[in-house]
Amino acid sequence: MSTPFHGEEFTFRQPDGSALTVRGWGNQYHAVFEAQNGYTVVENPATNYYMYAKLSADAEQLESAGARPRQVAVQALGLDPGLRVKPEAARASVRDNAILKPGTSRWEQRRKQYKADLRAHSLAPAMMPAPPKRETVGDFVGLCLLIDFPDVPGTITQQQVSDFCNQPGYSGFGNHGSVYDYFFDNSAGRMRYTNLVTPYYTARQPRDYYTNEKIRQPQRARELIKEALDHFKAQGFDFSTLSTDEQEYVYATNVFYAGKRVNNWAKGLWPHSFHLLTPYKLGPETCSFDYQITDMDKELSLGTFCHENGHLICDFPDLYDYGAESSGVGSFCLMCTGANVDKKNPTQVNAYLKYRAGWATSTVRLDPGMSAAAAAEKNQFYIHRKSATEYFIIENRQASGRDLALPAQGLAIWHIDELGDNQNEQMTAERHYECSLVQADGLCDLERDSSNRGDAGDLFAAAGNNQFGPDTLPDSQWWSGAQSGLHLVQIGAPGPTVSFRTL
Repeated sequence: MSTPFHGEEFTFRQPDGSALTVRGWGNQYHAVFEAQNGYTVVENPATNYYMYAKLSADAEQLESAGARPRQVAVQALGLDPGLRVKPEAARASVRDNAILKPGTSRWEQRRKQYKADLRAHSLAPAMMPAPPKRETVGDFVGLCLLIDFPDVPGTITQQQVSDFCNQPGYSGFGNHGSVYDYFFDNSAGRMRYTNLVTPYYTARQPRDYYTNEKIRQPQRARELIKEALDHFKAQGFDFSTLSTDEQEYVYATNVFYAGKRVNNWAKGLWPHSFHLLTPYKLGPETCSFDYQITDMDKELSLGTFCHENGHLICDFPDLYDYGAESSGVGSFCLMCTGANVDKKNPTQVNAYLKYRAGWATSTVRLDPGMSAAAAAEKNQFYIHRKSATEYFIIENRQASGRDLALPAQGLAIWHIDELGDNQNEQMTAERHYECSLVQADGLCDLERDSSNRGDAGDLFAAAGNNQFGPDTLPDSQWWSGAQSGLHLVQIGAPGPTVSFRTL
């Protein structure tokens, strides 16, 4: 999966054709898997079999212990269950070994440029104007390619996919709305995102040509996508309505292929989000580059599709840790594990990203002596700033509607540093998240526990922590340790509206 997965069950194929059921934690850049008995497994590079794992002497690598699951009593091997490498080794594996290098897609380049301009402005505000926020307001059109194989025909029709992408009030396959509905609701009606869904293109080769695990990912995925684009271009398909950025790159190329996922992690057509080797010319001006590709299996689900289009269309960053040594913002946002806590009804985009996207219906500055009431699902936010880059933004989140799968209810207080990075869970002045949920219980589980996607103590409410200020735990200091001056008291009970006061 291209989105983060957390204890999800997968079926891997061993070289002799036998099936191995595993549970996985990670993402497309870094992952760890366990057999059903809880013992870690790792692919043996010499044989390509998944075998029980042991830690290297420096705890920086998982190595094969030389025994396959179900073929030996694991207790006889003297191994510990649930093995993990050191956090710093996990980070290094993303940087040094990831097949799909983060930071090279077009949407990531747009974000890098924005952050570079923002950093320059923060260092010399009199000389460098603040870069404009890229708001995603209005109508956007993405491309959705449907691909099947000579030996694996498509079973979900073009119309069914079009309805999944575009139909208001959609409920097919048990989903809570369509992709259009998800972004329309999250943006309070300010973003209208549809997809141009093609007919099926039947690939030139049988499926196992593209899923061949001896060919390094993403070579065959790129080949398959280029085949499909060549076909539709030759047929005179009209790409002119697709939305493009200022350099005429199409924002989103979504690819669904027929059948179920048959590859092991990071091999063949394992679902992923990346880019073509070179931009593909769709017309005199426009080109396709970024893509996301996934299997259709027997049904369609919103979670991954919406998460990846949060990147492609909105330039939203991942709010999870690629090395999987922390939990980012957990299930409290689509751009972390909220995408798949309920695949049919992913949780909402959080206040920070909505604000950046231009989806706020109101943004009220918090001053001392205020009485306030935050309404849920209305994109009504409260903000307290230190600077253009660091601030607190506050919203009301309730476990209902699009947030039905939330692990907590109440006032969500987000500590933002737009120059931070959600790869940095250290919580120091120099290294901290871009977007951090201030957890009301003060435990910082999301930063410290990679198995925690959020819990009942994370949001502020009358029955638990009903204030947030300079002397509370957690406190309202800026990352530098300086007092922010933000002090909330009398935070009310969870509900459609949560009241609070400022001192």
